[in-house]
Amino acid sequence: MNALVEVLQVLLYLLIGIPAFLFVLYGILLLVYHGRTTKRNIEDSNGGVATSNFEPSVSVVVATHNEEEIISKKIENLLASNYPMDKLELVFADDSDDSTPEIISNYAKKIPNIKLLRFSERIGYSPSMMAGCQAARGEIIVLNDAGSFLDPQAIANIAAKFRSGNIGVVTGKDVILNTDEDVGKSETLYQRIYDFLRTSETNMDSTFYIKGEATGIRHILLKDIELPQETFDTTIGLIARQKGYRVVYDPSVKFYEYAPATHFDRVKQKTIRAANLIKVLWRFRHMFFNKEYGKYGLLTMPANFAMLVLLPIIVVVWVIGLGIVTVFDPGFAVFVWGGLGVALLALLAISKHLVETFLEFEYSLLKAIYQVVFTKRVHDKIDKVSSTRRI
Repeated sequence: MNALVEVLQVLLYLLIGIPAFLFVLYGILLLVYHGRTTKRNIEDSNGGVATSNFEPSVSVVVATHNEEEIISKKIENLLASNYPMDKLELVFADDSDDSTPEIISNYAKKIPNIKLLRFSERIGYSPSMMAGCQAARGEIIVLNDAGSFLDPQAIANIAAKFRSGNIGVVTGKDVILNTDEDVGKSETLYQRIYDFLRTSETNMDSTFYIKGEATGIRHILLKDIELPQETFDTTIGLIARQKGYRVVYDPSVKFYEYAPATHFDRVKQKTIRAANLIKVLWRFRHMFFNKEYGKYGLLTMPANFAMLVLLPIIVVVWVIGLGIVTVFDPGFAVFVWGGLGVALLALLAISKHLVETFLEFEYSLLKAIYQVVFTKRVHDKIDKVSSTRRI
């Protein structure tokens, strides 16, 4: 029995030590590349053939489902964009069963550059976005969400990035509006970490994380692609990188939205997003460790798969193993549990929101993995978190 306990103890060290070592190495790499932002921005600006007054035609595509309370505010937000209206098209792909399409249609009667695609039954986010993109006429497609609001300069900043011929996708920065609420504060902290990651990945090669609330893509890249069954925005980023284009994060492309009002809603939102990311990562697993895709294939994709899938599973296995060891070797367990307790108290003293963010993130990932593997749940048609829609 003692031999078995010793083996379990070694396995516990390996289970936590090896991933920790690898993530520390990747973290150091991210820190190094994060410091190269200025140089990369210059390269992005000069990487293609630049012309004066660069203003390509742009189509903003929004998928809507039962957004009658905020759709007018959404349309007014887009119409206030600082971009020439004669070069801007607004495409709404709607599968609502409320008054949303009627409101959009009333705007379209007055404003000719608004286009409404109407579906008689709910088809889901990804098919709606795909249909909207196929109907769009702009050289640049901007993906947007009904529950988020673009900064007036966002579209112009997206368009300007495409001066560089090697950039295929540009994604933007999330600014949380309800920072006076507990969940809003946690989400703001999460976004800071998220933006750090995306900045470093962009400087290395390309970022995996795309925000469908504010993302631009060259229209030509959407031709002859397979309709994705997972999250549409992340899929087009992967397709763009496959075709040799970079996927970049630009913090000047800002959009504003509300974080969920409760922790329950936040977990629901992150579970949906995590499940879609896991599905799309697995679908493009042939890019893992593939030097054809540069550091994106060799580092970024495997590291994110490990973070989204392997790490939560390792944590669960580690906790179960520690529970078993606790029964047979209480002294060892007290040492480990005590160390964890001290670390947790130290983190709580530094930032309660950091602990909340980590625990909710890992819990959401575990729920997502369970739903993807065991329930085969379709996440494309799950109802939105209503508390993120506010007038």
